[in-house]
Amino acid sequence: MSGEDGQIPHVQLFVKRSIMDNSHKSSCPICQRWFMVLFLKSEAKELALTVFPVNMKNPEPEFKEYHATPPVVVLVQENVVLTDNLRIEQYITSRFNALDLTSDKQAENVCSDIYIKFNAYLKAVDQTVQTKERQLLGELKRINDFLEQNGSQFLSGNEMTLVDCDVMPKLQHIRIAGKSYRNFEIPSEFTALWKYIGNCYDTKAFRESCPYDQDIILHYEGKTALKPLGKNPTLQRASTTVTVPGLVETD
Repeated sequence: MSGEDGQIPHVQLFVKRSIMDNSHKSSCPICQRWFMVLFLKSEAKELALTVFPVNMKNPEPEFKEYHATPPVVVLVQENVVLTDNLRIEQYITSRFNALDLTSDKQAENVCSDIYIKFNAYLKAVDQTVQTKERQLLGELKRINDFLEQNGSQFLSGNEMTLVDCDVMPKLQHIRIAGKSYRNFEIPSEFTALWKYIGNCYDTKAFRESCPYDQDIILHYEGKTALKPLGKNPTLQRASTTVTVPGLVETD
């Protein structure tokens, strides 16, 4: 959708920057969600997207004026600033509606508790760890079974929608941070889920916005009493996992 002067609207997205290289590859799942949504809209020529990484310890002057925490969406020509997650969704879906990203409600419901269960698992102590792990596995199985039944590439069909932009960043956190903090792995027998993850990896929207593994691990420092396994992430070379395990059959 063009503006009144016929130009494609310019949209700015402010996200928390990467610790590893100060880039726009934010480990904030909500930031990545809107990066993916707006990237899909930009691919459809509905808008021109610019992503700005924000230094949260010393925010840039152009960001300070918004008095908010990323993500922040700015529609430049219209002088509209969106700082609330729900407001961003309402405005973006109504203002840029040529590409319909509406999700299936059942898909949204199936995925609604996955990140809550993951955070509870990371924070679990002693005798509660196994229970929290079973609950997380139960949520992953729900998604796997839903995808298996639907047989589609993505959660609401064969094209990405809002629910994919919300869930896939969380699944990436579960895969990377789960392995680092709990030595947890998404079971290989969840083949429909792994196929879905692989399909998301193949999209430009996910690859362009995907945070480094090390940033994902660092995202949970202070949010769990656990220490990451292996070498300090800040001493590692920045890398991004966007392939499915070799033993998982996704064809």
